[in-house]
Amino acid sequence: MYNTNLELLAPAGKWEVLQSVAQAGADAVYAGGKRFNMRMLRPDFNFSEQELRQAADYLHEQNKRLYVTVNNLYYEDELAELQDYLYYLQEIEVDGLIIQDLAVAEIHGKLGLTIPMHASVQMGIGTSSAVKFLESLGFSRVILSKNLSLHEIKDIHQHSNLGLEFFAHGDMCISHTGQCLFSSLIAGKSANRGRCLKPCRWKYELELGDCQLLPGYYLAHNDLCLYPHLLELVQAGVASFKIEGRMRDSSYLTVLIKAYREALDRIIQLQDEYKTDGYALQNLHENRIRDFNSAGLWGPIEIDCIGVDGSREPYFPTAPVEVISLQSHDFEPQAYKAATIPQLIVKVSNLEALKRLKDQSIGYFVLGLEKMRPGNWGWSWHELVAAMEYCQEQGLEYVVETPRIVMQQDLERVKTQLDRLGSYAWQAVMVNDLGSWQEGRLRGYTLYGGAGLNICNSRGGQLVTDQGLSRFTATGETSFADLLALLDAGLLVDVVVHGSQCALITDLCLIKAAAGNTEQPCPVFCQDERAFLRDELGQHYEIRSDEQCRNHVFLPQQLSLYNFLPILTKAKANGLRIEGQYMPDRELYEVVSIYQEGLQQLSVGQWNSEPYERLLRLYPEAITSGWFANRDSF
Repeated sequence: MYNTNLELLAPAGKWEVLQSVAQAGADAVYAGGKRFNMRMLRPDFNFSEQELRQAADYLHEQNKRLYVTVNNLYYEDELAELQDYLYYLQEIEVDGLIIQDLAVAEIHGKLGLTIPMHASVQMGIGTSSAVKFLESLGFSRVILSKNLSLHEIKDIHQHSNLGLEFFAHGDMCISHTGQCLFSSLIAGKSANRGRCLKPCRWKYELELGDCQLLPGYYLAHNDLCLYPHLLELVQAGVASFKIEGRMRDSSYLTVLIKAYREALDRIIQLQDEYKTDGYALQNLHENRIRDFNSAGLWGPIEIDCIGVDGSREPYFPTAPVEVISLQSHDFEPQAYKAATIPQLIVKVSNLEALKRLKDQSIGYFVLGLEKMRPGNWGWSWHELVAAMEYCQEQGLEYVVETPRIVMQQDLERVKTQLDRLGSYAWQAVMVNDLGSWQEGRLRGYTLYGGAGLNICNSRGGQLVTDQGLSRFTATGETSFADLLALLDAGLLVDVVVHGSQCALITDLCLIKAAAGNTEQPCPVFCQDERAFLRDELGQHYEIRSDEQCRNHVFLPQQLSLYNFLPILTKAKANGLRIEGQYMPDRELYEVVSIYQEGLQQLSVGQWNSEPYERLLRLYPEAITSGWFANRDSF
């Protein structure tokens, strides 16, 4: 016997759509206002505040529920209006808030609001430990990561208490949710703020060593359809089945809602005797936009989940963007003497780099628990122990950083690593996800927050500080103006100023696809061959693979915020981080020396261009400050 209190949750972007999906059998509807939600590219969609009030009344009259998406990341100048908006949503008695930014949870608690909080899929919740963390913050429901397998969902359900919601049908992003910075880093249009340019839907050439595949849509995930697997999901513990499509019309959505309504009703009635309705499945297939797949429900996605030929890809009016390169004339002389100098923080991936930098006055080193290919960047456990022992011998401060992605299948490994770390004298453990954070605080560890936590405003920063993080790294999407506002709040904030920029992380092994051996055992080409996506402008995005075979796609140019050192120093950034884990040792030493020289100049009231010119010569293929200076773009 399993839970038969099942919810069918439908999207609505317009009033007539809300009426249609309610009449078609949805138990609840999720919708967004004209502000503060993830679907902001089409102004003719979403609900005014008065329409939200009417929607709540309309649905409540039918004993149905309205959940409102408050699922963006928010910047400092939006927080006052956001607070007023949350008051309004309480007043009109909506039934739940769908939340990405922890700032909303902080405001919710300080205001004493009683609207149930649902963790958005954008939080990337993929472990039972993360669910427990959210339970401690007062959340009542979690919308699980779309990247989870059925086995992982079942395991999470067995080890947590919150209601579990899962997407059953609709669009799929190729990236792990909440960790796709592609659109914002290349064009200043943040996916985490509802403005994604969909670079995953562009055409690329895929290159592996000397092999080059024809142009195709190698990141264009086909649509999710879990209709044939509803019984297994119910048995695994999913209680709410969510249909994607707030920008879809009523004719498309009504077909979906009727089919899923009928299926869930039959599951409630028949339970284990339930069989999938083949006719209804065929009707869904005929109504499809892209081809269907079950995503990662049965394991990591393969290339057959991708619409490589683009034949069913809807038109989206964007195109590749040229990454803006830094030039000599970008340097601006300034007269400023810094009262205090931020620490330099350097992430390293081998013992030789530590030895070269030991006398460079590094605030602390970052030793990551991930290992990347090709090049074997990172540490085996034996190498990590040697590095920690070396730091202790030399009196060097260091932290150990957990991976950016931790799913239920990774959790036991992370727990074991955290347990083994207890024997060493690290300064802190840096966490990038809520599950690792939960496990770290259960062990009483000193904890720092990594950029993967997506902290970009003072209210979110205050919550993570109150919950035990000693300091945190601002998200890489934070623009210049918003970072200054965050620093002005007086929190201990670190800023990434140099290094490779990861645009997205996907479970799809593009390297295996490039090798053309999807039906054969993996020959681990990623150990030796460099792989790239090449866009229509000729820009190369390098693909690296971690130990779980997740692919990390990096921007063509490294980030450099050297020119912003005077302002970051004046704004009292706590630490300036260099992502040195993928640099050859000599390159890393030179980069650190350049930044140290710039900080030294500021300490005595100087700021000349010589170190900056050295930086440009070090990177003749170009470096970028991206969209950091452009507030309006984000």
